[in-house]
Amino acid sequence: MKKMFLSVALVLALVFTLLPTAVFAATAPTAADLKTPPVISNLEIHDDGDKFVWLEMTVQTPANVLNAIDYYENHELGYNQAGYISGIELDYSIDGGEWQVTSLGFSPNYDQGDDRWNGIFETEYLDSLQVKSWVKAKARFTGAAANGDVRYSDWSNEISLNEPADFTASDWATEYLAAANGMNIIPAELASEDLTKPITRQEFAKVAVKLYESLSGKKAAAYTGKPFSDTTDPDVLKAFDLNLIDGYRNDNQPRTDVVKFGPNDLLTREQMCAILARCYKKVNFSGWTLATDGNFDAQFKASYTRTPITLDNGKKIDAFTDEKDISSWAMDSVYFLVSIDAINGMGDGTFGPRNLTPEQEAKKACNATREQALKVAVCMAQYFAQTEGGK
Repeated sequence: MKKMFLSVALVLALVFTLLPTAVFAATAPTAADLKTPPVISNLEIHDDGDKFVWLEMTVQTPANVLNAIDYYENHELGYNQAGYISGIELDYSIDGGEWQVTSLGFSPNYDQGDDRWNGIFETEYLDSLQVKSWVKAKARFTGAAANGDVRYSDWSNEISLNEPADFTASDWATEYLAAANGMNIIPAELASEDLTKPITRQEFAKVAVKLYESLSGKKAAAYTGKPFSDTTDPDVLKAFDLNLIDGYRNDNQPRTDVVKFGPNDLLTREQMCAILARCYKKVNFSGWTLATDGNFDAQFKASYTRTPITLDNGKKIDAFTDEKDISSWAMDSVYFLVSIDAINGMGDGTFGPRNLTPEQEAKKACNATREQALKVAVCMAQYFAQTEGGK
């Protein structure tokens, strides 16, 4: 008898093991469960290369919502307890327009496995959507209440893609600033500033550090040395340690000497070119430093092709008419950036390396503005990406 009881118990245990666990695991949902929203992330725009453009995102459904869905699907008339969940609604806004509604379904491009409520979801194609559109999106579960009325969960978190930065800048700079924002090379200190104004040496040191991090994929290490007598800004020190900047130093004066940096001095156009070229060399040439820069002259010149300079009137010249005014330490850097179409001088044949006349000084004519500096940095980064570092 005891053996028969054990046999029956083992059979029942096996039956319970083989039955879907959801039948036993799900409990009656509450109204609070049905109000719980999804969690959305990783918003992307997809294009089939023809005319269809749609949204994709990752959806995570909380455990209590999965239980509510499970309960409804495995209990006849289970929704009479509180209601049920049957789909996901997406609200989206394109380029700051009105919120619109559509439904989300599993993307056929991804294998959702056994869990159809977690994974990659997509919309139908959207006529007003473009690959570079600014999109805001939020989602919620839909279903029916116990009385049959349509019911919704609370809204999910809101996510945004390609959100334009709110900068005070010139119209021509908008495209480059959007790219700079996407590369994360605009320092927080400049985010709310007027970018048409000249950029300081300290501000550009911050840009240089962020550009280095973007190109190299490495985080710049903190530097605890004290190379300058007039600033201890952490980003200036990082830029010094990376060999991207230096202070006002006499010829052949060792970098171990403490000198002035001039953090609030306005950046000259030739300084901008030199710093950006150093960033390129630092990332691209193993072993490069300011001290060894001369050893890399041939390698640097081989990494680009010098091209003619196009004037505003369409005429082309081989060299700037004020080339004699460009400092020797900046000469190759200037023509490097000209050759990769990052900078083109003043349009009249001159480059304007630094303010040399009282009139230039009064107008700050040869100082780089914030938006100009960011534009040139973006162009250099794009060249680096296109050539894989010029290799």
